[in-house]
Amino acid sequence: MIDIQWDDKFSVGHARIDHEHQVFLDLIRNVSLADDQKAPRERILRLLTEIRKYADFHFYSEENIMIDHAYPDYEAHKREHAMLVSSLDNRIHQYRLEEDDDLGSMVEFLFQWFALHTTGSDKKLVSHIGPEAHSA
Repeated sequence: MIDIQWDDKFSVGHARIDHEHQVFLDLIRNVSLADDQKAPRERILRLLTEIRKYADFHFYSEENIMIDHAYPDYEAHKREHAMLVSSLDNRIHQYRLEEDDDLGSMVEFLFQWFALHTTGSDKKLVSHIGPEAHSA
């Protein structure tokens, strides 16, 4: 199991986005734990589907914040979201078809996606928004 814990280095300085990121990290940890416990495939597929649905919600929420603040990199950030979701869809599909049973690599993919996206693109967004919008 990869014991992924929230760390301040993941904080982007926006209460709502940080809260949603904490939930997302917890969902990734649930997949890692289920893998470690050799949970049934159906349980793991449900957890992966939960992550997929939460990613949709979170990205939509972030994109609304971008629109509300006339974020100049909105289109590029939105495309990044779409590429991440597409990669996730592909990996879930492969797992569902039993073409790829390596949940460790799935968890690693999810964590890398989370860590790189939050510390890069999302911090740029919050830096554009400014301190007045850093509350939930």
